[in-house]
Amino acid sequence: MAFDRKTILDFDFPQQKWVEKLTKTLSGPLENDIDDIPVCVFRVPISLCSCKPEAYTPQLVALGPYHHLISDLYDMERYKIVLAKEASQQLNLVDFNELIDHLKTLDSKIKSSYRGRLNLHKDTLALIMTIDGLFLLHLLKHKEIPHCSSLSSSLLLNSSSGKHLPSEAILRDVLMLENQIPRFVLKEILTKSKSRDPTSLETLYRDFCKMISPIKLNWSRSDLEVLKHHHLLDFLYQHITYKKHDDETKYFLTEKDSLKSLKNLDLEGASQPTSSSVFSKVWSMLSLINIGVFKIFKKFVDLFLNVFGYLGISTFAFLNDKKVLIPSVSELWNARMRFSPITGGTSFVKFDERTHTLHLPVITLNRTSEVVIRNLVAYETGEKSGSLNFRRFSELMGAIVDTAEDVAVLRKAKVIESDLSNAEIAEIFNGLTRTIESKDGTIDTAITKANAYYDDTRKVRIKRLLKKYIYSSWKILTVFASILLLLLMGLQTFCDIYRCPNMFAFSKTNGNIEASP
Repeated sequence: MAFDRKTILDFDFPQQKWVEKLTKTLSGPLENDIDDIPVCVFRVPISLCSCKPEAYTPQLVALGPYHHLISDLYDMERYKIVLAKEASQQLNLVDFNELIDHLKTLDSKIKSSYRGRLNLHKDTLALIMTIDGLFLLHLLKHKEIPHCSSLSSSLLLNSSSGKHLPSEAILRDVLMLENQIPRFVLKEILTKSKSRDPTSLETLYRDFCKMISPIKLNWSRSDLEVLKHHHLLDFLYQHITYKKHDDETKYFLTEKDSLKSLKNLDLEGASQPTSSSVFSKVWSMLSLINIGVFKIFKKFVDLFLNVFGYLGISTFAFLNDKKVLIPSVSELWNARMRFSPITGGTSFVKFDERTHTLHLPVITLNRTSEVVIRNLVAYETGEKSGSLNFRRFSELMGAIVDTAEDVAVLRKAKVIESDLSNAEIAEIFNGLTRTIESKDGTIDTAITKANAYYDDTRKVRIKRLLKKYIYSSWKILTVFASILLLLLMGLQTFCDIYRCPNMFAFSKTNGNIEASP
């Protein structure tokens, strides 16, 4: 109810304090530079994070104002302070307090970068940004955590060179959307440095992203240096989706497109059993009965299903009328479609109609990749108002990768590079969104061409003819088979109790009913 909603005024922020703050703000100078600071860090929508919240909220290291003061994450504070102090020494910062005072002057700009109200005093916010900013710079610069006797060994990975590398948990947390530190804050910290190290922030970003990027990129391209970015995750996103003149190949998702996409979704089919699954279960039960007349019928149906298998149609697959974005890798491969790696990001996906080849970027996966992919999708969904290239790519991969066999095909085609098992990789893609709701001109063009080729193959044409002329009959046959099963089971029970060899020339063998010769 409306009168139950809380206001910003409470015991910690009384009315008099609010009046004083607003009066001071109104009488102060106009801050024109705030308009130049975009909102680039925000909380992940519940619709995205509800299925796997641990992939979006930090589990070990909190960076920035959203999670810094969370009690469950505060155990890492002393470790962050150790690394922050070491980073300040390496950057040759004159005084910690001088840096904190400088960041206090940027209070409005920092708060403008975060979506939602930050009820933090400027002293608190400046101290948070100082500690977390220096910690992040240390991690970006060294990609390692120096030996610290108080630092738990479970948080570190030992490399072959003897360095203490940050654990997968730390890397995952650093790339989470809600854990991002605005780029300009790190820039301000570096301006206070008197170190002679010429390494730029962009170089630190690039070297770090090369280590954790789920897409293999050519990081030496000079045209990538001019990309504007707001933080580490945005830097990675810009490079993965970048393509020159991409405005010509992307388009906006209109309300008409959205409604059309929703009509293509078979939402009810996801939760209700299909005719194919019902018939499959009934048929497996009927196969246990070996009555003479029924054995002939069973052989006929088995022959019919074997013909389907020869045509490349999986058993009962023709009964499944659920709409999909694109067939799986195995289905496309059986239709003589091939897969090939490309040099570039997700904006270079294409289908070559001449060679029947789907060109995909090289995907490099490790233990941190799922979190990185999910947060890239969340960032793009909340930040971009036009084409959702990376989200559409994740939907494409979620559609074509169903099983470990699909992964094996892509791995053999050198599209996927990973130390993970095929089953683990399939699980990652199966967990991604499969809704047909986003749009991207480049990827949708490739999907349309691939589907057109697949639909035009002989096997698929036969499959569609079978669905067109036989599908309606199978629904009736499913009911008939169910009734027949009940009747035959009743007959078998009757004969077990009353022994009816005189009525039917049957004998029992191994618990089944079998015709006597």
